[in-house]
Amino acid sequence: MTDKRQFQRVPLNVNGKLAHGSTEIDVLVSDISLQGIKLQANEQALGNLPFDSHEPYIARFQANDDSPLISLYISQLYRHSDSRKDVVSLGCKVESMSVECVSALRRLIALNSKDATIDEKDLNALVNAVYQSPR
Repeated sequence: MTDKRQFQRVPLNVNGKLAHGSTEIDVLVSDISLQGIKLQANEQALGNLPFDSHEPYIARFQANDDSPLISLYISQLYRHSDSRKDVVSLGCKVESMSVECVSALRRLIALNSKDATIDEKDLNALVNAVYQSPR
């Protein structure tokens, strides 16, 4: 099977928040790329969020206390659940983010990636995929 991802995913494992409207739940950011993010959340907490909304969700996290806050607007959530666990894995597609968040995310991925070429290659793909897409 061929991996068709445009972006390399980088393991992260930091605490964050997933929000929709005024509702916010705790999540774990398990891995990230410049176009997607994988979150883990408690099944019961996820019950507080609407999964049929056409409004974007917002994921927020910091790699550490000294890092800038990264906010990602997510247009799609893909649930991957295992009935043997209380935690649900969510694959998320990033719709947009601020220029400051692009810069912070780019640096975070570059620092945590083993691929020295990921920085320029993925940033170019991000610009094409996220900022030039019709809204």
